[in-house]
Amino acid sequence: MRKVTTYIVLSLYLSFTSFVSAQQDSINILRPKVAVVLSGGGAKGFAHIGVLKILEDEGIPIDIIVGTSMGSLIGGFYSLGYTADEIKKVVESQDWERLLSDNVDRKYYSRNEQILKQRYLLSFSFSDVKSIGLPQGIIKGQNILNLFCGLSGNLNSDTDFSQLPISYASVAADLETGNEVVINSGFFPTALFASMAIPGAFLPMNRNGLLLADGGIVNNFPTDVAKRMGADIIIGVDIRGNLKPKEELTSVDGIFNQMIGFLGQGKDSVNNSLCNIIIRPDITGYSVGNFSREAVDTLILRGGKATLSQQEQIRELKRKFNLTQREYSRQYVVNDKWKITDISFTGNSNLDKTFLKNKLNLELPGNYSREQIQNAIDGLYGYGGFDLVYYYLTDNNNGKTLNLNITPRKVFSQRIGFKVNTNDAAALLFNATRKNYEKPIGYLSLNAELSANPGVSFVAETNKRNLPTLGLELRSKYQQYKIYENGDKLSSADLFYSALDIYLYKTFFNQLSFGLGVQEEYFSGDVFTKNTNSLVLSSKTNQFLSNAYTYIIFDNMDNFYFPHKGTRLDAEFSVYSDLSGNSSLSSALLFKMKNAIPLSSNTTFLFDVYSRSMFNNNYPRIKTTVIGGEPYSQYFNYHLPFIGLPPVTLADRYTNIGLAGIRFHVAKNQYVSLVYNLIVQGNNYNELNNFLITNGGGVRYSVDSRLGPVEIGIGYAGRYDKPTFSANLGLWY
Repeated sequence: MRKVTTYIVLSLYLSFTSFVSAQQDSINILRPKVAVVLSGGGAKGFAHIGVLKILEDEGIPIDIIVGTSMGSLIGGFYSLGYTADEIKKVVESQDWERLLSDNVDRKYYSRNEQILKQRYLLSFSFSDVKSIGLPQGIIKGQNILNLFCGLSGNLNSDTDFSQLPISYASVAADLETGNEVVINSGFFPTALFASMAIPGAFLPMNRNGLLLADGGIVNNFPTDVAKRMGADIIIGVDIRGNLKPKEELTSVDGIFNQMIGFLGQGKDSVNNSLCNIIIRPDITGYSVGNFSREAVDTLILRGGKATLSQQEQIRELKRKFNLTQREYSRQYVVNDKWKITDISFTGNSNLDKTFLKNKLNLELPGNYSREQIQNAIDGLYGYGGFDLVYYYLTDNNNGKTLNLNITPRKVFSQRIGFKVNTNDAAALLFNATRKNYEKPIGYLSLNAELSANPGVSFVAETNKRNLPTLGLELRSKYQQYKIYENGDKLSSADLFYSALDIYLYKTFFNQLSFGLGVQEEYFSGDVFTKNTNSLVLSSKTNQFLSNAYTYIIFDNMDNFYFPHKGTRLDAEFSVYSDLSGNSSLSSALLFKMKNAIPLSSNTTFLFDVYSRSMFNNNYPRIKTTVIGGEPYSQYFNYHLPFIGLPPVTLADRYTNIGLAGIRFHVAKNQYVSLVYNLIVQGNNYNELNNFLITNGGGVRYSVDSRLGPVEIGIGYAGRYDKPTFSANLGLWY
């Protein structure tokens, strides 16, 4: 009897719960579908985050979300289950200037890539002579694509967007036909990028055989797309703004925004009429290119404020259609590390897979966050042989496979740089480089300098698997310079220099390098040297000089020109001989160390040490240590800077310089530096009392401009009566 009773009660309970569940499903089916449509507008789209936050707070259930350009980005991640606050944190934590470029942190670049980026302002890549021309876009999307890959790493590489927690679609433009393309499936990161790829600024996205660009060209407020997806109620967020009068069209992004406004006028009346509510945040004072932290915060607040201004209409909508808050699945939100057990490569690269894995430097198996994977990819990308490297994850029997999609860089590149300063006048630099690491000689580079001091150099290197790099460099240069003694110009000099260098080096983590080499040098021209502290001797030379050297370099500075933190250390030991049989070997040690220590976000302490020691009295006179001037005034690798002395001032056999200073970041890209340096020099460490000590220092004003560093400096050294003045525009090297 007890069993029968229990069975009856259980049956009634199951019937009741099934009835309730069915009723709930019926309610969900009968409830009208709510869509949110987010327009494009570049950085102004940050206002969408504020709108979504208030809609969350009001408990509006969102079933469909559609976006164009920045609206597709914000809406896309919201559709995965991220909350408005989580999206806000991601947005606020980004360095948007870096993100909207293809540059990775300096520490990830190979030595050759660092040198090229430090010397050359413009770069153009091409596959062959026939393909020389302007690129399809400036930004390829390396950084923004990998951000998207990390945030959507729990998705399959081929996803039906209607099955996401919120059904999603983005809008792009087909550049071949001009047609609107609605993206509702496939690889999620490229769907976002295609919708926001502003023509000319971003490289178009080649996706499923179509060449896609910013959807704002064809449909910048795609409420009609939401309607076709089954939306019954549409809440539109329009951050485009009105067309501007000619007086306000003063910038490139302003003109582009105006053009997008023209293109959207044809659909405006229809798309606006489909909305139950249109929210128009106040975007006054901000353009499509305002990605500063202040702009992000303000626009989010304005989005929230505009939504609150329509709070009554939103609540009336809830009451009218009996809308209740819904729960969104969090399965696609990335919070944890992934267990990576394998790495796979796709794309057109035929590079050795062992070589690629070594550059990634990921120990397998291992648990890695999206930030750690991003850093590994930066290290591979920084090697310099790729246009794009991005990823997706797939399941395997033991964890996840990291799949890297690699687009090799075009084989050839051409670069242009320049500098103008008070010592060298004007100089134009040209570079042609071939990078093809599938070839035995993977790196070939030709440099030419056109100036009063012309020069040329050629570099060839081979690097296979994880072996040391073997290289050859041939260089020649004609150099005019002035010799100073006691602050006064003593003489002008002319020197022709040429060298053949064969070397071997190995780099670890792109920061530490060990190398050695042999070099044959030829000098023709004026040579100056000192045999006392006050006498300068000169002679003509026509000399071959052989030397062998070994060196160590450590460099983790965050910026070559204006580092806020990091250390750069160079130490080189050389042995010289003219191989004539009439001279003995001589040796020298060169040491340079620069340190940048952050004191605050806008203040950096500078501490440098320079030293050169000639260990034999009979050292080659052409190798006499010279000092003076700023870093951009250095003529030879053994020329040591000293603020307050003009270049070139001759130094003794043992020369040691220390520099201390403070650099203030006084405004955007503007710096003021106060520096003090001291030199201690002499010819014999057994006679330290005879060492000469000189104090000096100065002040610099610097601007980190798009044309390279701009710097003006005034220096003074205690032993001399005349202050020095220096100025530079452009990259120094």
